[in-house]
Amino acid sequence: VYITFIYVMGFIFERVLFCPALVGQIAAGIIFGPELLNWAPFTQAFVFLGEIGLVLLVIEAGVDIDVTTLKLIGKRGVVIATLGSIFPIAIGLGIAYALGADTKAAIAAG
Repeated sequence: VYITFIYVMGFIFERVLFCPALVGQIAAGIIFGPELLNWAPFTQAFVFLGEIGLVLLVIEAGVDIDVTTLKLIGKRGVVIATLGSIFPIAIGLGIAYALGADTKAAIAAG
């Protein structure tokens, strides 16, 4: 039933609201998950599957890099991409530490 809700919310967001289906699926997870209604069975399994999906997304992004385009852009593009990844992580880490989070939580926030 939970998976059906996720699918239906994705369909509604895509067809009716003209948003990506993923937005509806995330909304369904928030509404029907432990944050609000707590209708989600096996929440730890869904969290685990979400983490696996995130890792696969990062791997796909790394594999999708076009080396010839990277050579054309040169060092400037690599530096900008690297700093664009490091600065937001550092800012999130700093804010989490400022709010009193422990090291694990601060790293996760960053």
